[in-house]
Amino acid sequence: MSIAYVMINTVPEKVEMVLEDVKEIKGVEEAYIIYGVYDIIAEVKAENDNNLWAIIIKIRKLQHIMSTITLQVAS
Repeated sequence: MSIAYVMINTVPEKVEMVLEDVKEIKGVEEAYIIYGVYDIIAEVKAENDNNLWAIIIKIRKLQHIMSTITLQVAS
């Protein structure tokens, strides 16, 4: 099992819309609006690294996302 946490910056007035779009992607286990440097954090799980990165690419292609940072779990 491969796991990563994706932190997302969005267009400020589109945070709730992006959150709903992220939650609809298969492989996103949890997603929340957060306070601080990033607007949303999403937990992503997949069978292997290739599938994990495919899910992350889907997230990154969503409208109204300005930037992301991904933290992949090491063990």
